[in-house]
Formats: sequence, structure tokens, C-alpha cells
Amino acid sequence: MKRLIFILMTLCLFTNVIFANENQGDEYDDGYVYEQNGAGDQFLKIDLSGCFPLNFNKKLANGTVQHQLYTGFAFDLGYYRFLNSWFALGGEVSFTSNWSIGEKLMYMVPVVFGALLQPSIGNFEFPIYLDAGLSYESWASISYFPSPVAKASAGVFYRINDSWSVGGSGSFLFVPQFYKDSSHNIYGCFATAQAGFRFHF
Repeated sequence: MKRLIFILMTLCLFTNVIFANENQGDEYDDGYVYEQNGAGDQFLKIDLSGCFPLNFNKKLANGTVQHQLYTGFAFDLGYYRFLNSWFALGGEVSFTSNWSIGEKLMYMVPVVFGALLQPSIGNFEFPIYLDAGLSYESWASISYFPSPVAKASAGVFYRINDSWSVGGSGSFLFVPQFYKDSSHNIYGCFATAQAGFRFHF
């Protein structure tokens, strides 16, 4: 009887070893596909850029073109939250400054809210922003608020890891000013070339 029990225990032990070796290379797959961005993911963005006035030139009587505003710089701070893997909502605040003719400083503080569409290929992400909001502007001793503002941006970013991405983008900024005398209305158009980083969490 003791021999029979010993033989049965030995067979059970060998059976377990054989099946364990057969399943050793198997991996568990629950069907989950990893995505860099998902619903609820968020990021903060910081950009530094050059700010290029597009329609502030004046043609003089002698035919030469006089620049009313010169190239300046801009700083952006933004926050966005993903609703799914490719669409997010958020906003940003910017500070832009340009020197005008006569060495006077003009600056703007646009605050915009909008949407982000972001397709991606591997670690490369291609953010496209469409935003609108209000802006405060000041030039010399003249201030203007509120001014409507619309902003469109597109760029390329490289995802270094789960937390950081770096890249560059370009933006178009439309900032009109409306007055009672419509002949004084200004339709400011600016382009920016940006370099920045994003912190994902």
C-alpha cells in the first residue's frame, strides 16, 4: 500500500513538472492596447517663440515700406485635458511684445480656450489647436480691453517618455480692435514660431 501511494505521488509530481514546462513560454494577454494618451490624461505646455507682425507695414509716398511693428517675442503657458486618445479641451495664456516705430513697446495678453486634435505616429505627436478668447493690449499710454482673439496652431512633438515631450509649432493670431469710428479699426495679424515642452500627467 505504501508503495502504491509513493508511486501515485511520484506520477503526480512528474505530471505537474511536464505541464509546467509546456506552459513556461506562454504570456498572459488581456487584449489591452497601450495608448500614450487616454481619457482623463492631462498636460501643461510652455512655449517660447518669436512673434512676427504680418500687416503692420505702411507704404510711404516715395514708395518705400515702413515697418510700424518689429519682430518681438512671446511666452505661452497652457493646460489641456484629453477626452479620448486624440481629442482634448483646454486653454492658454500668452504674453507677446513687439517694439513699434519710435521705440515704443506694444504688448498683448491673450487668454484663449479651445480644442486640441492630436494624431500620432509612434513617439511623434502632431497637435493642432483651435482657440478663441479675449486679449488685453497696451501701446505707449493707450490700453484696449477686451479685444476678441482667435488662434490656430499646429506642431510636431516627440514623446520622450510618459511624462515629457518636446517639439516646435507655428501659430496664427488674429487680434482685431473695433472703434466707434470704423476707419480706426485695426485687424492685427501675427505669426509665431515656437519651441517648447509639455509635461504629461
